[in-house]
Amino acid sequence: MTIFPHADRGPSGGAGGLGIADLPWTTAAEDGELVHRFGEALRRRRETSIGYPVNLDVDYRAFGGLLDVLWNTVGDPGPGDPFRPDRQPFERPVVRFLSRLAGGDPDRTYGYVTSGGTEGNLFGLHTGRERLPRAPLYHSAAAHHTVARAAALLRMETVAVPTRRDGSMDVRALRDACGRHAGRGAVVVATVGTTMLGAVDDLPAVRAATAPAGECHLHVDGALGALVAAFAPNPPPWGFDAGADTLAISGHKLIGAPVPCGVVLARDHLVPFPGAAGEYLGARDATLACSRNALAAVFLWYALRRLGRDGLAARAAHCLSVAAYAESRILALGRRCLRHPASLTVVFDRPAPHVCRRWHLAAEGPLAHLVAMPHVTHDTVDRFLEDLAR
Repeated sequence: MTIFPHADRGPSGGAGGLGIADLPWTTAAEDGELVHRFGEALRRRRETSIGYPVNLDVDYRAFGGLLDVLWNTVGDPGPGDPFRPDRQPFERPVVRFLSRLAGGDPDRTYGYVTSGGTEGNLFGLHTGRERLPRAPLYHSAAAHHTVARAAALLRMETVAVPTRRDGSMDVRALRDACGRHAGRGAVVVATVGTTMLGAVDDLPAVRAATAPAGECHLHVDGALGALVAAFAPNPPPWGFDAGADTLAISGHKLIGAPVPCGVVLARDHLVPFPGAAGEYLGARDATLACSRNALAAVFLWYALRRLGRDGLAARAAHCLSVAAYAESRILALGRRCLRHPASLTVVFDRPAPHVCRRWHLAAEGPLAHLVAMPHVTHDTVDRFLEDLAR
């Protein structure tokens, strides 16, 4: 569906264009209507958006009246001047809650709200590089593509490790690779919920496999899978208590913030805190961004405050139930299907192009998948399978 067919048109391009001219050429009401039209189109797509790990079961309209102030936070979410407008109080409870959930000690865990999982991964790799400057970065061939991008930014030598049939990292191949770089240390990215297959790397086995390299920094990309794994019936190891040193979680996936964001967590003693950031900050700052979106922290706080641990567990259980239902129904159709028991990602043979388009399926080569996010119901799965079976 094309909402703005001539989006780049300027004032000479006719009504409906989004071009920006030297002077305003529309009214504020007209521009607001364009934005609302796009928002309505996004709402209509909820019913058939099942291919990507975004939570569309969100409602933050209660905050609509707060957009006439600047929501900015500067530096770490630790103690600072409580009367400064940039020292927002909502971030610290979010970090402490997720630290406990990840098996860490909130008093010994550093963390902050990021722009998303990519920034969290970059922070984790930067922490590992500063700790082990000679170490290569090891990641599975199924790691998110931005891991390699982060390594390039940090000028880290990378080693892509093959995966097993289920998409998880082949720990024997990892051990062999570490042996070829013995004694240099290892920075490793383990993934809890790979992009296409939803695979979960075995953290204890990954850490053990790095023994030939020497000291290891283990970063966990748990963008979607970490919070699901935490509440799975047989939870796979995924957090600090499983050997993680740094950990990235997305906030706009299972938690359901309405804007891209995330949280990065780290063992406090490993974080490379810079020197004094300047008296003007009035706060310690080990973040990558310095100035950050304080409203994202409010959204996360509000969602977790309304859910609590039990509500988050119930949400994960619902999603896992829908994923298992989709898996069983696809198998009943006589089609191939793959799903990790602690994953919301249901993988199957790539259907016809019109089915992929209508249901916004993620596809790669011969495979496609759906992700049973909170807005996806059993009824949604039934309607999708009606199309799939035709």
